[in-house]
Amino acid sequence: MKKYLKKYLLLVIFLLAIILFVLWYQEIQSIIKAASSRDVRVAAQIIQEAGATAILISIFINVAISLSGVIPSVFLTAANVLVFGLFEGFLISWAGEISGAAISFLLYRWGVKSIAKLSTDQWKISKTVNSLSGIKQIYFLTVLRMAPFIPSGLINLLGAITTISFTNFIIATILGKFPSLVLETSFSYNFVTLDKNYFNLGISIVIALLIYFGVKKELNRLRMED
Repeated sequence: MKKYLKKYLLLVIFLLAIILFVLWYQEIQSIIKAASSRDVRVAAQIIQEAGATAILISIFINVAISLSGVIPSVFLTAANVLVFGLFEGFLISWAGEISGAAISFLLYRWGVKSIAKLSTDQWKISKTVNSLSGIKQIYFLTVLRMAPFIPSGLINLLGAITTISFTNFIIATILGKFPSLVLETSFSYNFVTLDKNYFNLGISIVIALLIYFGVKKELNRLRMED
């Protein structure tokens, strides 16, 4: 029964993807262009021109970035700040990061297990996460998510090849991306208003470095502990 249900769901998703592609052909081209450009102005222009669907387009760009696996989303955070403002830009970026992580996790895990059929048990980082309890897995990925400017796609892939559950992965993403995005949003805002906030930008960079080394130290401690 479960086997047929999975096939049915995959068929529905495939048909919906075709329908969305036909209806949103121009928008999909714009989303891919924005995600691959890594340019704040290009992304901001595409989001702004979307009009009523601007928030949705921004979230879709974030999903595309997450699926790419290697593109940092900090330029999109800056674009969201330019278009929506500081607070709204942060919330939209946060929603986009969570959505992108959820979709990427499911697709990566399905691809690794069903298509590639890779055995990841011997991968060092995978073994580290797998050896942890459920709560510690959440903590490990939350700490990893807190590191600023690390491509989310790499962390999504890590989650997919481990034994962490989807629910725990999303909890870690929600918790970890909040402080990380606060810093990214602050950095982006200070950067786009550099003439008035160059001092604040310097503080943001220092804080980012401190968080990065703090996260690295904590992750090493967790590895040694288990």
